[in-house]
Amino acid sequence: MQRDYQTDEPRGTMGLPTVMGKLLERAAAAGDQGLTAWAAMSEGHVGHIGTVSERSRLGSGDWAWGCGYRNLQMLFSAVLARPAFRARLGSHPLLSTTPTVSSSSSSHTIPSILQWQLIIQDAWRTGFDPDGAAHFAGKLVGKKQWIGTTEVYVALSRLGIRCQIVDFPGPSGPNGQHTKLIQWVENYFQSASSSQADHDRGAPSTMIRMTTRFPLYFQHEGHSRTIIGVERTRQGETLLLVLDPAKKVSAPLRKLAHTIHPAGALSSSPSRPPSAGPAAQSAPHIPPAPSSGDAEAQEMRRNEVALTKEIAGFKPSYCHKLVAPYRVSLKELSKKKQYQILYVLDQLPESPSPQNQCKLHIIQSLRIV
Repeated sequence: MQRDYQTDEPRGTMGLPTVMGKLLERAAAAGDQGLTAWAAMSEGHVGHIGTVSERSRLGSGDWAWGCGYRNLQMLFSAVLARPAFRARLGSHPLLSTTPTVSSSSSSHTIPSILQWQLIIQDAWRTGFDPDGAAHFAGKLVGKKQWIGTTEVYVALSRLGIRCQIVDFPGPSGPNGQHTKLIQWVENYFQSASSSQADHDRGAPSTMIRMTTRFPLYFQHEGHSRTIIGVERTRQGETLLLVLDPAKKVSAPLRKLAHTIHPAGALSSSPSRPPSAGPAAQSAPHIPPAPSSGDAEAQEMRRNEVALTKEIAGFKPSYCHKLVAPYRVSLKELSKKKQYQILYVLDQLPESPSPQNQCKLHIIQSLRIV
């Protein structure tokens, strides 16, 4: 049966920040003196969700235009993993009554492309971003058009999720380098507190840290990605750690992620039979992010121990080989002149009252020059 890439629940791989952090920890513990001085990762409950290239009755997939939606889904996977956020969003009418959400666990499901289109259209109808609404003639549903940072802002804000856009309008260093962008991302992750998982396992707050930060939506002309961390080399170079919806996750990384989330990729629907092989991907019903002391927390700790054991024999060179495709350097960033970042504030979603929504209708960004 062909999948409908716009209406089906997204598929992907959960937990890559945790996996990459563990790989960098392993490289350091194995005596690696070559590359990583330190790294700071977003919270671990982030799913990589890729664009679709196979044909369906809707056409040839969203690979040429769907990156904005897929990065929005990645960011939302981290939002849903927060119990307090999930509880607040579970009662939102745009999530609880949308027909295409699974009725068994609607509040735990990442919206499909179609659902996001409906949410954005609803936001325009209520007064969000009049310029953007005019650009799309007020209609997104069924269209194969790119969305960008402002549409992501509109979608999240319509759900009461507070977020901020940061503009980097041009290079800020020599040779077209975006030094201030790198510095901003570094500060974003480094200024965060360590995650509960780090505290629970007594992880040192020095080299490799899992933080409480949400991932970052990362836009440039023609494409967008998701930043899940930052790494500083021993030579003083800062690298972004980035998930790209246009690139597949390697089979070894999917296998390691399966150790943390054994229910499958983004966590399988109970009604779906398990897929064969570690590389299989399944539809997401986000598992509750554990709080310390409960059953889920204990299971997550056991899974992290299993992951640590699985990579215990890896050589540093192999650990870095697995992480390398996700590193982005200043040199690579210099290929584009302008960037935008959207980040989610660590504030519980507001109720969808007209008073709360009205103050978010006009989009304002922070400009870094």
